[in-house]
Amino acid sequence: MRIFQVSDRARQGLDHFVAQAARNSLVRHGEPCEVVPDDDTLVPKAPDVVMFTVTSYLFRVVLLIQFDRDPATRAYMAGLASTPVDEMNGERFFDTMNERGNLFCGAFNRDLVPFFPHIGMSTPCVLKRNSVEHITAVKPSYHRRFRCELAPGVAMYFTLALCADADFDFAFEPRAEEETDTAGELEMF
Repeated sequence: MRIFQVSDRARQGLDHFVAQAARNSLVRHGEPCEVVPDDDTLVPKAPDVVMFTVTSYLFRVVLLIQFDRDPATRAYMAGLASTPVDEMNGERFFDTMNERGNLFCGAFNRDLVPFFPHIGMSTPCVLKRNSVEHITAVKPSYHRRFRCELAPGVAMYFTLALCADADFDFAFEPRAEEETDTAGELEMF
């Protein structure tokens, strides 16, 4: 199986889209969110993973969101979902993670659409931590891990694996920092 090349600007674009997706889907509007590459060889200890795929005729992206079920993460997710903390456990917690993961994947998908108009995304699939260790089995052309600090004591990890069917490039240019995503907001005249 041939591993195709991914241009530097495409790598920069994919990294930017992951960070932007986290800011748009995993934090309250205006809250800080630091997303940094974390390509250490060790897979983080967070036990749970939600997997999504974004697919086109030319590529497949596997997105893994890795998280803990600890009290700090449950409290953070309860705040995002406007749910009492004591209700944020078990199935409710995983439903919330899947919903937020869908938002994350949708934001990533929307950023790719201007470059690749025929694109789709999967529904969430809950996995265990050890699946992250085997991401290279899909023979990605580009693979990167990220650490996202959502709040003090609350971190999530993202793994992106791009499996390209040809050399991969697109004309990514970062937007100015002042530009914000206003999708879904109403404008009053």
